[in-house]
Amino acid sequence: MIADHTPTADGTLQLLVCDLDGTLLEADGSISARTRSAVDAVREAGIRVAVATGRVPSGIASIVRDLGLDGPQITMHGALVTAPAGGEAVFSVTLGPEEVDELLTLAAEIDLPALLCYPYGFRTTDLRQEVVDLFVPFNEPLPEVVEDLASLRASRPHKVAIWTGTEHYQRALDAARKRLGDRYAITSGDNRSIELLPRGVDKGRAAGELARWLGYSLDEVGAIGDGTNDIELLVAAHRSVAMRHARPEVRAAADLVVPDGMPDDAASAIALLFDGALPA
Repeated sequence: MIADHTPTADGTLQLLVCDLDGTLLEADGSISARTRSAVDAVREAGIRVAVATGRVPSGIASIVRDLGLDGPQITMHGALVTAPAGGEAVFSVTLGPEEVDELLTLAAEIDLPALLCYPYGFRTTDLRQEVVDLFVPFNEPLPEVVEDLASLRASRPHKVAIWTGTEHYQRALDAARKRLGDRYAITSGDNRSIELLPRGVDKGRAAGELARWLGYSLDEVGAIGDGTNDIELLVAAHRSVAMRHARPEVRAAADLVVPDGMPDDAASAIALLFDGALPA
C-alpha cells in the first residue's frame, strides 16, 4: 500500500537515501556515534531514511534494524526495493533466460567466475577463496555451489556478478562494455567485481520508485554516496552530497562534496544537506 503523504510544494526534503559501504558505515563496517546521532536527528525531524546498496536484502537486515529504519530499502544496486525482513517488493527487475545466457557467455569468454544473484543469496560454480573474500566483509551469505549455472537460466536472478579481483577488474569492465554496450546496466561496488543488471536499473531509478511509493517526488529526495554505483542516485536526487574520498566523477555528480575541515563521514554529509546543521 502506498503511504498517505502530501508532497511538499517547496521541495523540502522528505526522504534521505544514503549509500551504505563507505558512507553510512565506517571502513570496519561499524556505525559511528556521529553518524548514528545524525540519522536519529533526521528521523526525529520526520524525514524518512532509507539505505541504497549493492547488497542483497539479508545482508543489510541487521544494519537497518540497528539504525531503527523500517520499510523498504534499495538493494542489489537498485534492482530490488523491499523490506529486508520480508514484505512487499516496491520495485523489482530481473534478468530473463536470454539475458542470463549472454552474461554467462561473457564471463566464460573472459574466464572469470560468475555468480547469479537473488534476494536470498548467490549461486556459483566456482567458490574460490577470492570469491569468498568478496562476501566476508559484508555479512552476506556465502554463495551456494551448483554444478551448472546455465541450468538456472530461467530462474530470474536480479543481477549477474563476475569476480575480477583488482588485477582483472579493468579488463573485465572493458570487455563488458565492448560486448554489452548500453543493453545492460554495468556497475560495481568496488574494484574486485563487476555487476550486470537489466538495462536502466540503478539506484537513482530505484530512489524514484521508492519516493513515489511513499507518496513523494524526487524533488523531495536527498542523497549521499561515495561510489560509482551512486552516480545516478546523486544526479536524480533534488539535493545530493558526495563523500570527500569519492572518485572525481562521483564528486562531480553531486551538488555538494564534504569539504576539507569536516570529518569525511555521513554525519558531515547530512549536515551539508540541511545547510550546515542537522534538522531540528
